[in-house]
Amino acid sequence: MAAAASRGPRGPYAAGREAQRCIVDAAREVFAERGYRGGSLRDVAERAGVSAANIVHHFGSKEGLLVAVLEARDANTDLIERGRRGDIVEGMRLLVRTNQTQRSIVGLYAVLSAEATDPAHPAHDYFRERYARVLRIAVTAVEAARAKGNLPAGPPAEQVAAGLLAVMDGLQNQWLFDPEFDMAAAFDAHLRMIGARFTSDDA
Repeated sequence: MAAAASRGPRGPYAAGREAQRCIVDAAREVFAERGYRGGSLRDVAERAGVSAANIVHHFGSKEGLLVAVLEARDANTDLIERGRRGDIVEGMRLLVRTNQTQRSIVGLYAVLSAEATDPAHPAHDYFRERYARVLRIAVTAVEAARAKGNLPAGPPAEQVAAGLLAVMDGLQNQWLFDPEFDMAAAFDAHLRMIGARFTSDDA
């Protein structure tokens, strides 16, 4: 029994999970290319090789699909664990370098976060709550990094955390306009400027 369980879900459940993954991947690409409003369920269905009705079956609506795309993007908890250990500096350096290999995802977030500033946008509440949550995590991580000696004392942790998030977002926008722009090097330069201590030459 243990050996069978270790192979993971099987049958209709496994097939359903795989279908959902394919739909989310297709939606991420469509929304990145056309924006949430510009990309239709039909567009996503064609790219995923399913019907629009199948998408509604799995996600309920276009809004539900959008939330699934956003949640899939936020599923990685490695940065949170690093922050708790006081290693937010290396965690953010790694995230910036990872983002440089995921242009479509970064582009999607840039488009959706801009669109979602409109209170009528279906992802408005998601992004507002997400930013508040990420900022709280970053504040705790900055405090832990200071206690460990990876960030110097200085302005309130809330201001330092907000600044780090703003720098990351701003550098991503520059990189989206100019793929040759090295946002990892630029982020490292900012970290040096605020006195951060690196524990590796490269994250």
